[in-house]
Amino acid sequence: MPQLRFHAISADYVRDISLPLTEELAAIIKCAREHFVLECVASTYVWDGQVVLGQPFVEVYCFDRGEEAYDRMAEAITRHLQAVGCPNVDVTFLLLERRRYYEDGRHF
Repeated sequence: MPQLRFHAISADYVRDISLPLTEELAAIIKCAREHFVLECVASTYVWDGQVVLGQPFVEVYCFDRGEEAYDRMAEAITRHLQAVGCPNVDVTFLLLERRRYYEDGRHF
């Protein structure tokens, strides 16, 4: 169920990396590729009264996988985005608690 939310990153970039990125992430955390969700968040960024380009960042919602997995995942996300033209990117992990995650009304 890992969900990656891409902010200030072109949907074209995400489309281009979606297959190789999810394959690599699935191998890192030993999770079926089909469980990944990739979302491009459309936002407008404003600074000093002007509409500006936002700082590219990726939020990763997932269950606890341990710091080594996060390090490897962040490196993979960054590398794949840089390969398609996104020069810099921040990655943050937002951990979900299994006891508070429901699928179809039931604990996951």
